[in-house]
Amino acid sequence: MRSHDSHRVERVASVIKRSVALIIETELADPRIFGVSVVDVTVSRDLKFATVYVYIEGDDQSVLNALRNSAGYVRKIFAETNREMRVVPHFRFELDKSQSYYEHIDSLIKGLHNEGDNN
Repeated sequence: MRSHDSHRVERVASVIKRSVALIIETELADPRIFGVSVVDVTVSRDLKFATVYVYIEGDDQSVLNALRNSAGYVRKIFAETNREMRVVPHFRFELDKSQSYYEHIDSLIKGLHNEGDNN
């Protein structure tokens, strides 16, 4: 991939991340969608697909399902607010695994510290 193409994909990902976070926060009326943070976005080289990685507090599977059901609506609002984009990608919502991984490591470290205090 040429350098110019990779910068373009990164710029598009950045725009998507900001816009989708705002759309989730202000435009989605589904009461099942709450506690959602957009963590990262990856975009295919042809800009046709964007994977939106989210962190969800609480019951993440039902919230993730609601987000996935609203992907078409999110794309429609995104297209309306980003008219300068020639290609509007299809959005896929996925859980960001890094947050739960870091929380797991943190709890392990705290467990080790607590064991050390008990000896």
